[in-house]
Formats: sequence, structure tokens, C-alpha cells
Amino acid sequence: MRQLFRTGIVFVLFATIVFGQQATQKEWKIFQKGIQDYKTGEFDKAKQNFELVITRLGTKSHLLTANYLMLAKTLYKMGQFEESIKICNQFLQKFPNSKYVDDVQFVLANNYYRLGRVQTATQLWLKLAEGAQDKRLQKKAFDLAKNALRYVLDEQSLSFLEQQASSDFQKKFVLYIKAERYYEARNPQAALTILEEYRKLPGKFEAIDELANNLYDFLKTKQTNKIRIAALLPTSGLNREIGQAILDGAQLAMAEFNHINEINVQLIPFDYQGKLELALQKMKEIGNDPSIMAVFGPLENDVAAACAVIADYEGIPLITPTASGRYLRKISNNVVQLAVPVDVMASKLARFVVDSLQFRRVATMAPIDDYFVDFTNTFTEYLKDNFIEIPAQQWYYPDESDLTDHFKAIKRIGLKLAFQDSVMRADSTVTLAQIDSLYRLYTREKREQLLQSTNRVKVDSADIPVKSIDALLLPVYQEDIPKIASQYAYWNIQAQILGNDDWYNLDALNKNKSYLNGLLFITDRFLNQESWDYRNFVNKFRTSFHRTPGRFEFLGYDNFNFVLNAITTSTENPTRNNFLRVIKSAPDFEGILRRFHVGEKRYNNATRILKYVYGQLLPLN
Repeated sequence: MRQLFRTGIVFVLFATIVFGQQATQKEWKIFQKGIQDYKTGEFDKAKQNFELVITRLGTKSHLLTANYLMLAKTLYKMGQFEESIKICNQFLQKFPNSKYVDDVQFVLANNYYRLGRVQTATQLWLKLAEGAQDKRLQKKAFDLAKNALRYVLDEQSLSFLEQQASSDFQKKFVLYIKAERYYEARNPQAALTILEEYRKLPGKFEAIDELANNLYDFLKTKQTNKIRIAALLPTSGLNREIGQAILDGAQLAMAEFNHINEINVQLIPFDYQGKLELALQKMKEIGNDPSIMAVFGPLENDVAAACAVIADYEGIPLITPTASGRYLRKISNNVVQLAVPVDVMASKLARFVVDSLQFRRVATMAPIDDYFVDFTNTFTEYLKDNFIEIPAQQWYYPDESDLTDHFKAIKRIGLKLAFQDSVMRADSTVTLAQIDSLYRLYTREKREQLLQSTNRVKVDSADIPVKSIDALLLPVYQEDIPKIASQYAYWNIQAQILGNDDWYNLDALNKNKSYLNGLLFITDRFLNQESWDYRNFVNKFRTSFHRTPGRFEFLGYDNFNFVLNAITTSTENPTRNNFLRVIKSAPDFEGILRRFHVGEKRYNNATRILKYVYGQLLPLN
């Protein structure tokens, strides 16, 4: 049985008291002190202040009802549930017409729940969900009642609540839960029968009617092969342009699919505005709608990781098109990553270095950022395991514009290695300590020779090429390509540049082609603009959306086509319970921009090694 509630329930504190101005200054000060102690967790002190007003002033106090309510809340926070119940009942007897009646009943219900009297608590929550004046309190009570009925109460308790239901709202609420339970027990016909009964009851209650209608429509249209998938994407706020582009690409894929297949796929947008809290709220809404089989999204690693926890809790597949975090797939067994994870990308590049390039020395320089740290560490660990030397590693802060010190450090190591190699070729018995001593003498003599031959006052080490390092790993932010390219060229380190996916920017590469010719980088995409599929997609997209598609429109189209292809090639009729299995069983898929090889591991394993040569990108695999 799933856990229903957190150990503590957060209550909304008083922002102000309408009649507070009528209270004496001393009384108001005591009450405010109690509120402050409550907020900071000083519950013993808060209890003393609230009790002081009640016992000393009694009915003379203009803040009496507020102090009763806060005393009940404080006792609840202290775990004194029986005492809190006594205060709540005293309040309801003495002040039946108070505007705080709903708040007190909410505290009372929570106390009953903490004492294991879930049935009684649920009855109170149901009443508040129907009639509370405060909409926020009404929503809280609605959610608590729904979760208690769904996950905690047994069939006997549910039947009792159905018999005790005193309003159409309460009757509808219990009937919906019964229908949902039948559906989860794989008895859709019984669920439909209950929902037919539900629809005959009078009254309109938006929150519960929406859930019931969604389940009813889903069960009714299941016979016509309708598949509903949530698109959890930021179409406003932060990352809205990326979210909207991916949604547009996915919708075009869906429209083409529905046109030629009997299966009717629906993509239901849920905009989380780039906000983590809103994404979690949307995930809860999605989880509560049994007609939705899977989630397409979200985009960001941190948001996807948080949503993965709810996906695990609700048992709903989460298919993220862009999140590449290395731990994401380990957080939940319901997560599928259609982007190649960072650790997989780095290890595949390292394998290419070992197997195909057969380099013996590789240096690295990367920004200090989670993605780049993971990428670089995974890359170097693989090389070390295969006895590849890592002579230098440099890290810089993302906002550094001058990387002189970092390149200079690599250059110095490279020059020393060149000397070391030369000495070792002449005499392999020389020790490293002897080489260090010889190198100091060599550099002094070399500097003097250069100064005399060129009539210089100072020697610029950038003039001396370094050929002792086979490759330099330079994972970058895409916007830093010009900065990295020019500074790399200046320092004359004649090593093979290796990079991450962000080097995939042909315009930026062409602007710096004199520095970057021969660049190798790994990516999970490659766009052949000469292909018929590319041209066809561009034309269709322009017709539908009146603009030219970019990278993320292609990604939306390819990623969702992979999902659709999984549906059509599966031998099973997709449901929420088997949708993950459908995805894991999907065959490899070739999109316009991205390839897909997912399988049981639940992440895309299809990468490309691209080489930039004379203004063109050439795939090496």
C-alpha cells in the first residue's frame, strides 16, 4: 500500500485578523508572539501564549477564537492529538458561527487521521471539500479525502462511507473512487457501470466531475483505440521556446500518425512554465487521471528527476526527450531517456579514442559544471582503465573569458613531455628525477638561444608547437566555441581536439574553421539536409506552423515518432500498466535528426562521432 501523507501537514498561518484592531495592544502582542513562536517551531512557548489569552481573558478577548484555533494547531504540531481534539470540540460547541469553523474542522480531521481514525477523518474532509468557504482549504480537503479513499480505506470502510453519504457531492465522490478501484483491478466493465450510476446523480461539482468524465470517456473510447499521452513541457515561462518547439514537432508527428492509422493518439499539453513546483503539481494531476497512459517530458534534468519520483509513485511511464542526467534512470524504473545520458556519451567517446584512434596521451580542459564534470570524469576513468595517460587536467569557471593560465599549464606539461620522450628514446634507463634536472638545464639553454637568434627581450612560448599530447578533450558550452577556438589556436598545442555535443553548431565552426579543422566530437544527432525526409519535414512543418523548424522541432518530431512507432509495432494494446514494456520492446528507429536504440536499459544508446573537415560534418559511424 502506498504511503498517503507526510508526517506533518502544513497549515496556512494567519496573515491578519480582521478584528485584530479591536483587541488591546497587550492582547495583540501576546497573540503575535504566539504566532511567531509557532512559525519558528517553538511550540511550547506558542502554546503558553495562546493558553494565556484563553484562560486569562476568556470571552473578553477579541482574539479568543483565533487563539483557540492556533492552540489546536500547536497541539497538533506537538503530537498531542487527543488534547487538540478537545480544544477543537470546545471551539465548535462555543463558537458554531465563527468564520474559523472550517479551519477547526480541518485540524480536527487531521488529528483523527494521525490517531488512525481514518474513516472519521475522511468524513470530515469530504464535508470540507464540499462546503468550505476558503477555496484553498477546500482543495486541501478534497485531495486528502481522495487519497484516503484511494489508498487507505478498505472495501468495508468505503461501503460504510457510501451508506453515510448525506449529499449528492459525497455520493458522487465515493462512486468515482469505486469506479477507479474497479479500473485498477482490471475490471473496466464494472467501472463503467458505476460511472453510469454516477452520471445519473444530480448536481455539478467541477473537480470530481472532471475526474469521473475523463475516466468514463477513456473507458468508453478504449474500444476505439484512443491513446492519451500527457505532454509535460514548458510552453510559457523559462525554456518556453524549446518546450513549444518540441510540442509542435510532436504534434506534427501525431497528426501524420493519426491520419494513416486506426489508433487515435491524443497529446494533452501540461505547461509547467519551467518551474519545478508547478511540474510536480502537473504530475499529480496527470497521475490522478487514469485515462493518461504516459508522460512525454519534461526537459530539464532537475525537473525530470523530481517528476521521476512521482512517476514511480503513480506507476506511470515518464519519457523525457532531452534530460541527459546520468542518475535519472536510477531514480525510477518508470523513466525512459530518449537523449543519450552524459555518462554513456562520454564513455562512448573514450571507447572511440581507445579502439579507433589508439592515442596514448590525452589532456582535458572543461568548465566546472555538473554536466561537464560528469562527462570529463567518465571519459578519463575509461581511459585510465585502458592504460591511457592523462598528463594534464584543467578546470575553469564558466564565466572565465581569459583561459591563458589553463592553456599555459597544459602547454608547459606538453613541452616537458616532448623533452622526456626525446631523452627516453635516447636512453630508456634515465630516471624521472634525472629528466627533471636535465629539463631545467635544457629550458634555460633553449631560452638563451632563442633570445640571441631573434634579438628578443622575451620568448613567447606560444611560438613553440606542442606535439607530445595526442588529444585534448574540450567539452564546451556552444556559445563559447569562438573563445575556445581562438585561444586553443594561439597556444599552438597541436593535438586532436575532442568534444561534446555542443560543438554541433556548423555556423560557429565555419566562422572558426581555420582553428578547428579535423575536430572530432560525439553527439546523439546528425542532420543530413540532402535527404528527402529532411526536405519533406521542413515543407510540412512550414505549411502547418508558418515558420522554418529548428533543432528542437526536429527533436520533438523524432522523439514522438519513436514513441508512436513503439505503439504500432507492439503486440500489446497500450495501457498505463504496460506502456513502459511497449517502449522497452520498441525496435531501433531512425529519425531525421536522431537515432534511437533504447531497450531494457531505458535510455537511448545511439551516438554519432562527427568530424569537422573543410566546412563539412562527416559521420564516422
